[in-house]
Amino acid sequence: MTDLKPQLIRFALHGGAGDMPPKDHGYAEQQQAMREIAERAQAALIAGTTALDVVQQAVEALEDCPLFNAGHGAVLNREGVAELDAAIMDGDGRAGAVGACQRVRNPVQLARALLDDGRHVMFAGPNADAAAQRHGIALADPAYFVTELRAAQQKKALASNRIVLDHDEPFGDAKGTVGAVARDGFGNLAAATSTGGMTNKIPGRVGDSPIIGAGTWANNATCAVSATGHGESYIRANLAAQMHWRMALACASLEAAADEALEDVREIGGTGGLIAIAANGDMVLPHTTTGMFRASFSGDGAVATGALD
Repeated sequence: MTDLKPQLIRFALHGGAGDMPPKDHGYAEQQQAMREIAERAQAALIAGTTALDVVQQAVEALEDCPLFNAGHGAVLNREGVAELDAAIMDGDGRAGAVGACQRVRNPVQLARALLDDGRHVMFAGPNADAAAQRHGIALADPAYFVTELRAAQQKKALASNRIVLDHDEPFGDAKGTVGAVARDGFGNLAAATSTGGMTNKIPGRVGDSPIIGAGTWANNATCAVSATGHGESYIRANLAAQMHWRMALACASLEAAADEALEDVREIGGTGGLIAIAANGDMVLPHTTTGMFRASFSGDGAVATGALD
């Protein structure tokens, strides 16, 4: 491991992108939560914590926060149950992911355990919950994930026979998929993403967040990416991996790779956004929607947050 270089540290966090209704307060609660998490990430990176550990810690904090569509704040499926997806990837190529688990309190924690174990990349459904038990990952009763707001959203969507993105449902406060990307002072990249998916989704549906190469990606030679938006479109476009290949094979800049990948998503009818950091320290946070919750910083600079644009 080379010497720590704090000036090369980069970090970004997202809390979902969508066509969010305007709020007079500018979603101050969500932005404050993200600012606090980003400030803790900054202190950890400056102290020498690895990018992999920092993105896991940041996403775990967002899973514990009911202001976002992950963990405790997750949306509910057609049966009124939260089915949770998450992934984490290190810039050295190791990855772990879980899909449609119902009892794992912090899905990204189980994804990390799978990454460290190394035998398998992904578990889904009840077998993911069982894997959590084997790895000593904390479980929760499914009722823990059912908040009053999310139950009301699901009932409304069910009554109108709709499957909706969290931000695009005009009921209550907007809350979205969460993710983090980081470049540590040793030059390593990492990414993590976690979500409850879509309100009133058909049970068993898995989105792009836990699909390595679709919603989550990290490679120390190119970039780290965490995406948010219409998962089916991101899977079809293979968005995150396509950014990597555009940079690796076509020598595209991070900005160009992100714009082209989001255009691929748009062409097949999807919307959303992403956060990404390049090996050279470039960072982008683009979205094709009216807003995306995000926070970011470079080195020891101030944390910047945003919501509506």
